[in-house]
Amino acid sequence: MFFLKHLNNFIIGLKLVLIGSMLVLNGSINSMQPALNTLLKPIILLDTKTGKLIIPACFKHVKLDIGLSYNAPMSQQWLSHEQDLLVFGFEPNPAAVDLILQGAQKKEPQHGDPLDPKFIGKNFFLIPCALGLTGNCMAKFYVTSDDCGCSSLYEPKGFGIERVIDVPVFTLADFFAIFPFNTHPVIDYIKVDAQGSDLDIIKSAKHYLKEHVIYITIEAENELYAQTNNSVSAINKYMREIGFVPIQEISQYMDGFEPLKTSSTCDPTYFNPKFSAYIKDHPVQIYQRG
Repeated sequence: MFFLKHLNNFIIGLKLVLIGSMLVLNGSINSMQPALNTLLKPIILLDTKTGKLIIPACFKHVKLDIGLSYNAPMSQQWLSHEQDLLVFGFEPNPAAVDLILQGAQKKEPQHGDPLDPKFIGKNFFLIPCALGLTGNCMAKFYVTSDDCGCSSLYEPKGFGIERVIDVPVFTLADFFAIFPFNTHPVIDYIKVDAQGSDLDIIKSAKHYLKEHVIYITIEAENELYAQTNNSVSAINKYMREIGFVPIQEISQYMDGFEPLKTSSTCDPTYFNPKFSAYIKDHPVQIYQRG
């Protein structure tokens, strides 16, 4: 229970850093990088000069798993099939984080296989925060009863609420600002399952998605949480605006090549045509189940 035991001290310290990060310098708000670095220092190596993540050259593929539930089953699936893969997982619910770090057990037979703890700190790094449309703050997070992945920054309408807590919130652009794109210029895949916050998270990534990401899967959930804007139509509209297309249209860009023979997703998934030539020489696997 290490994570839960020290959560209060961690949150107090992070709040102080967040306040410092919001100081106005030369008429502009300072970067969230100091706060994010404080969060990441106990988790993964950072370059002491630049503050950026250090990723060993042995990792040829990178995926982001946003919304892990209590067992991180998608990360387990990916890591079980790719030896040179590095995964960054994001989960704001401290109870879920604690279960994953201890080695979760399935709560229901139909749930995916829990993450094997052997990956943690080697191929998998768990970042205990929420991602949202804006950073610079602590936000209320609704923890649902017997949570199996239904907790959210948005107030649930169809689930019992066990408690409301404060969690740190960053943008995806904050994370990408310290990602070492100079050594690992491509992110294979981002899976977002964030209970109503999914489109917010994607919008928060700014220009990074178009420049560096091949595939994105986004859960469309717009009915079970209050005041969301996360419908299939809203997601489709935005993804096309930033240059992505549904994977059903990928064949138009591949000249007969079939890049997704061994891949499978359930939620809306999008492809970045910028990488049409790249994936012919650098095979990428994607997998997602809701």
